[in-house]
Amino acid sequence: MIFNSIAGIGVVCILIMLWIFSKEHRFNRYSDDHYHFSIKYPTSWSFEKNKNKAVVIFYSPEESELDFFMENVNVVVQDISRNPMSIEKYSSTAIKQMEAVFSDNMIILESEPMYFAGREGYKFVFRGKTPETELQYMSVWAINGLTAYQVTYTALASQYERHLPKVKKMIRSFRIN
Repeated sequence: MIFNSIAGIGVVCILIMLWIFSKEHRFNRYSDDHYHFSIKYPTSWSFEKNKNKAVVIFYSPEESELDFFMENVNVVVQDISRNPMSIEKYSSTAIKQMEAVFSDNMIILESEPMYFAGREGYKFVFRGKTPETELQYMSVWAINGLTAYQVTYTALASQYERHLPKVKKMIRSFRIN
């Protein structure tokens, strides 16, 4: 009798732990019919639409009261019909713009072509320092016709690796419809 009770409690504890663990690793799909894309994001993350020139920004959950920076992934969609360009030209322009913003406070970690959203794309990883903190960014982009799609992950440099597996899954899930 006591053994059955202990076993029952153990099974309930295991089920609760599995539910918590699976929630942390489950993903929802976000779709945007206006900009013709979809992306999966962790169910534990929140999102805001149309903020700071981004179509959508996904935020990691606050981990404690001391968590002053929420790691995030944003999606920016740009109409390039007034200045059509190849992925090479777009990449060069985007990198020059980032270098202008960060000037001497930028350390480039990766800069290379990649396959993104089913087409030729580009990956750019860098650190940017401000007087208060050091952030690390991974930005990937691709062009579909006259539209550029850019997905950027931003994290405290010290926390960058922590969410990287989820962010990579988000990037792999990005689809242009």
